[in-house]
Amino acid sequence: MLPSIKRIFPPDFFLFFVTGILITFLSTGCNTRIQGCLEVNAENFDLEAERPCKGCCTYPSMRLTMSQKWGDENFTNTDTLFDMQGQPYQITDLKYFLTSWTWKDPSGEIYTVDSVTAACHSATLTYTPDLLVMDTRKFSYTLGTIRQAPLLESVQFSLGLVGDFSCLEEDNPDTPVDLTDQSPLWNPQTSSLETVRLIVRRSLDSDLVDTIFINTQMEYFIPYSEQMDLGFDFELGLTVNYGQWFQDVDINELSSFRSSILTQLDGSFSRTP
Repeated sequence: MLPSIKRIFPPDFFLFFVTGILITFLSTGCNTRIQGCLEVNAENFDLEAERPCKGCCTYPSMRLTMSQKWGDENFTNTDTLFDMQGQPYQITDLKYFLTSWTWKDPSGEIYTVDSVTAACHSATLTYTPDLLVMDTRKFSYTLGTIRQAPLLESVQFSLGLVGDFSCLEEDNPDTPVDLTDQSPLWNPQTSSLETVRLIVRRSLDSDLVDTIFINTQMEYFIPYSEQMDLGFDFELGLTVNYGQWFQDVDINELSSFRSSILTQLDGSFSRTP
């Protein structure tokens, strides 16, 4: 007769043991699922991902290419120009604000680039970072990131600032330099940001130049029929005709530069063909 075997495990041991193995297997299976960006409007959208990543999605940009003309010719700061009287002069530097970019689809819905925040005294200021300082030596600009891809019908923007950014703290790293007193459009005489800064050499026989600041604001509406692609960068192509801005200039009258610009801005921007 065989000796009796004493039970050394409790009755539910094997049930607990098997359950533990299953839980471990399932947990391991979940952790090995492919992680990635699951937002279809992101540029790194991963169709094969099985669970979302945290903060890994990146978004495409809205960009601007500006073609800068003098009539039918390309414009440069070394060009010799002629005023209404046929007298030669040069525009050695020209900078200005183009801001508040929006675009519409055929239904009239308005889109913008993603917003950013910055310290504004004791509060937080939220705005879109599309505050471009245009330079006649620069042709490509980034407006900001985008998360929608509509069918475009038109593009709108403003010449000049439409908001008051004077509350931004200049020593805060989140404050754009172009919105501080280090901006090329900062007028030390008025202690404020202006719309246009023009540096003109009225005599080609002299190195003397005149600096002119102009403060104005004008809204532009440009028809722009184009389909954006979801998850991809999109580039706007615009042309500006500076010959139109300065067509009424008389170099013997410094004030004519300001008056010519203010009266000839309308229609000077168009979509690049």
